[in-house]
Amino acid sequence: MNRLPVFLLIFMMIASLAWVTGCRSPQAPASGIGEISNRQQSPDVNDEYGGYNTRDESTGFGDEEMLGEFAEDQVYDDPFATDAPELGSVSDHGLFLMITWGNLHRDAAIAHLTDWSGSLSIDPGAIVLKRTIRFEANDRIIPRTQREVLAWESTTGWGMDGILVRIIPRLSDTSVDVAVDPENTIITFQTDPVKVDFTLAQLPGLHRVITLDDGNAVAFSAVKLPPVPCPHGFLRGAWHNNPERPGGEFFGRWATADGEIKGFLKGIYGVNDDGQKVFFGKMIDRTGRFQGIMRGRWGNHPADEHGGWFAGHWVDRNLMIEGGLKGEWHRSPHCNGGFFRGMWAKNCEGTI
Repeated sequence: MNRLPVFLLIFMMIASLAWVTGCRSPQAPASGIGEISNRQQSPDVNDEYGGYNTRDESTGFGDEEMLGEFAEDQVYDDPFATDAPELGSVSDHGLFLMITWGNLHRDAAIAHLTDWSGSLSIDPGAIVLKRTIRFEANDRIIPRTQREVLAWESTTGWGMDGILVRIIPRLSDTSVDVAVDPENTIITFQTDPVKVDFTLAQLPGLHRVITLDDGNAVAFSAVKLPPVPCPHGFLRGAWHNNPERPGGEFFGRWATADGEIKGFLKGIYGVNDDGQKVFFGKMIDRTGRFQGIMRGRWGNHPADEHGGWFAGHWVDRNLMIEGGLKGEWHRSPHCNGGFFRGMWAKNCEGTI
C-alpha cells in the first residue's frame, strides 16, 4: 500500500522542521558559530546540533566500508538520451526516478538468489537510463529498441541492483506534438517478484517500498526539478541500532537528481530528553569538505511497524538553514537495522 499521504500529513505538522522552500533563514545564532566550529565532536541527541562540529573530515569520513558501499554508480550511454532523427525528438523534462531492488536491508538471512529480470515502461512517453546501480558481471541492460521500454537482466543474493532513469512524458516528432495527461500516463515496473503501476501524477516526491515475504524489497524514489535552476537530489543509506544506548547510527550518500555523487553523510538518531524522536548528522562533499549539519525528526508509519518517515533540514558553517530533506526508512524483518531513501533540496528563491 502506498503510505505517501500519511507521510505528507505528518510531515506538514512538523512546523519547526518543515521543508524549507523560500530564502535562507534570516536568523543565525552568530555567537555560537565559533564554539560549534572548534568544539570536539561528540554525537549527542540532546545537543542543538547533535554534538557535531563544522570542520572538514577525511574522504568518506575515513570509512572504507562506506566508500565501497556507496561508490559511484555506473553511467549509462543511452541511445535515447539525445535526439535521433529517425525516432523524432524527446522534449526536456526534469523528472528522475530511482529504483533499487534486492536485499536492501543488508539481511544476512537472505542466502538465495532472486531473478529480478524485467522492464520499466511508460505509456505514452520516453525513458532515458542515466545510471545502473550496483550492476555486476551477470547483470546487464538489454539493448534498447524502443524509447518507451527499458529492459534488464538482474540477479541478487546478499546485495542489490537498481536503475536511475529520467522520465519524459511528452513526445514530439516532425509532424505532431502529443500532450500527455499526468493521470493517464502509466509507468509500469514489471519483474517476476513484483509488478506495480504508477501514474505520472504520482511520481513527484514519491517514496514507496514494497517488501516481499522473503525479506527482499523494491524501493521507488522520484525527484522533480523545479522550473527555476535549484539543486535537488537523492539520499540513500543504511542504519542500525546501537546496543549500548537507545537509538543508533546511519550513514550513506547524497547525489544529484541524475545520480552523480555529491558526497557522504553520517549521523545518529534516537529520543532526546524531551521525548522527541530526533536525528542529526554531518554532510560532506566527495573530498571530505564540510557541507552541513543535518537535524530533524523521525517517526513510524501508524500501520507499518517496519517503516517510517524522516524530515528536517541542514545548516551551513554559519548555522544558516541551507536546505531541506525528507524520506522514508525501513527495518529489516531479520536484523537490527535497515535502509533509508529520500530526497534533498537547497533553498532557492521561487521554488515550491
